[in-house]
Amino acid sequence: MAKPFDPRKVLKQIANPLLREFYTRRGELTDVPWNDLSEHKIDAIFEAWQALPERQKLEVQVILRDIYELADHRGRAVLAEEILWRCPDRAAEFEAQASKADNAMWVYLNVPEAFDEAALFARADGLAAGRYWNRRNSLPKKALAIDQQMCGQLAEALTSFYGPTQMRGRHCHIVHYRRSGGADYFFAYLDDYPDKHLVFDGHSDQPIVRADRYAFENVFVYNAGDGSMELFAQGGKKVWEPLQTAFCEAVLEEQIDPADPMRPAYKLDHLLRPDFPLPTDPADGVEEARITLLRIAPHGSGGYIEIKADPKGHRNDIYRKLERWIKAGIAVEGARVLKASFHLTFQGNGNGRQPTMPFDVTPNSSNLKSKPDEQREVGERCLKLWKVVEDDEE
Repeated sequence: MAKPFDPRKVLKQIANPLLREFYTRRGELTDVPWNDLSEHKIDAIFEAWQALPERQKLEVQVILRDIYELADHRGRAVLAEEILWRCPDRAAEFEAQASKADNAMWVYLNVPEAFDEAALFARADGLAAGRYWNRRNSLPKKALAIDQQMCGQLAEALTSFYGPTQMRGRHCHIVHYRRSGGADYFFAYLDDYPDKHLVFDGHSDQPIVRADRYAFENVFVYNAGDGSMELFAQGGKKVWEPLQTAFCEAVLEEQIDPADPMRPAYKLDHLLRPDFPLPTDPADGVEEARITLLRIAPHGSGGYIEIKADPKGHRNDIYRKLERWIKAGIAVEGARVLKASFHLTFQGNGNGRQPTMPFDVTPNSSNLKSKPDEQREVGERCLKLWKVVEDDEE
């Protein structure tokens, strides 16, 4: 769910010198007494912004919305990733900013191409935490040479699916970006069903009815390193499978079968072994790893049981709880793990609480992609060490 947007709050979080530079470049708010304003006192700025012509006012609002979306831990991590990739010589300037909102505004002013891509990646990472994000593995591992023809083929494949089946998506625009870690992101924007909305147009104080065709979005992420693809698209299996096929034909030039239900993206059943060890890489600085929840489907059962560990108990408390279920007659033999929740505690620096990272994994999905990049990478390494995913080097 999108974060509530409060423009006054956003303006207060951005340092006045950055706001002044932003509006000066736009040729706006020239009458604001910038030298007399104290930090976070933005009434004069807000009122002058609201007095601008409607078009200029809305342009600023769109930019501030993107800044707000990037002004959190995940957004800052994506911005840092872009800066380190594009202009590492300016990393010190980025780090010197006093707040996450300042980081976002500084990048907008100084490295606009990084800002634009970070906004897209942050949105994709946010979508990954939702129910419409689907992952599959066992695809060919190909180094892609992306060009306009390939993007056109993908657009044609998507319109060929959506047009006949849903009577929408007859037009498609593909935007491709390669993330610094090597993953290829394809953002597909397709025209949605036409609809009518009440809107306030221009300076009028009376709403009017306007018919529009908004765009809906698909996101494809291909990782050549492990032959996996992640997809965001609304709908279930009847949508995901044709879109996976369309992507592989257009981009990988491969005919693929539907995802094998016997080969899930993540393997979890072995976590039922008593006191399963959760080793970590010393370089990651993880002090403790534990399982906090197991959702288990007993063999031959149509339902499941869910076991939660005591967060203040021993790191293997989940297995003590599991033992009680076994004694109560729940058979572990042949059972399947439908979900596992993990909790990492990182080594602290002696100041404040130790940083932690909880994350969930099911046989076909994980919410790791919604984490900041440095945490996501730690989690992915852990899953390989725990044999939840295959290590490509083995």
